[in-house]
Amino acid sequence: MKKHLNLIKTGHQSIEKRVFPRFPFSYLVFKRDDNSVNYQVKDISYGGMSLALKDGVVNAKLDDEFSGEIHWYDQKVNVKCIVRRVEEDNIGVEFVKSDIFDKSLLNFLSVSNVSRNLRPIHEYDEQMDLPIGLKTWLRCDGPFEIFVWHHRDGEISKIQILMMDSILEWTDGEGIQTGKVLSVRPSDKPLTHEEEIEFLIDSPIDQDKLEFANELVQHIPESLISEGDLKFLTRKISG
Repeated sequence: MKKHLNLIKTGHQSIEKRVFPRFPFSYLVFKRDDNSVNYQVKDISYGGMSLALKDGVVNAKLDDEFSGEIHWYDQKVNVKCIVRRVEEDNIGVEFVKSDIFDKSLLNFLSVSNVSRNLRPIHEYDEQMDLPIGLKTWLRCDGPFEIFVWHHRDGEISKIQILMMDSILEWTDGEGIQTGKVLSVRPSDKPLTHEEEIEFLIDSPIDQDKLEFANELVQHIPESLISEGDLKFLTRKISG
């Protein structure tokens, strides 16, 4: 899956696209207080989230305000939202901040909480058409994903870590780069689940993103990843 396209080059930054496989189901949902609709949380960050409907058309307008609960297994967080983007089947909302909310969201999206909810999607290889070369795929609904790609000879070719609205990527022969998510859209392939994500690449590397990725890697349960991949991942991310 080498779907890599440099779109814009400047003296210090570039915009690049990646196409990632998607797992079609998420336990991370948002339930409005007025019980009008339940959304699947596609992406979430400290600033807001992207909400999608499995069926039907979104009934929302820009600057609409509503409240509800984000549910994730046995956990929940109360949120207030303002609609900032509207499309046919999904919306983007901004969180209305408060001291109590900030603390609860930090706990909800903490590395320790995320690591407890990582799932080895590569073990679904009999039910899913995984891309060639993808050997490790760890997913935590919404906020985080880890992809480890191998060459045909078994050596690791690429590591990609999605962290809410950020990415860290290591590529064999090129090294590490970090970036910020600009846009996400479904790929136009009816038989596969994919999303095209556009990133603004940092120059130089964002050390905060590197440290965040390193902390996440340190918390990966050993039962979810091969010993060799985990050692390599730890070595490359910790530098």
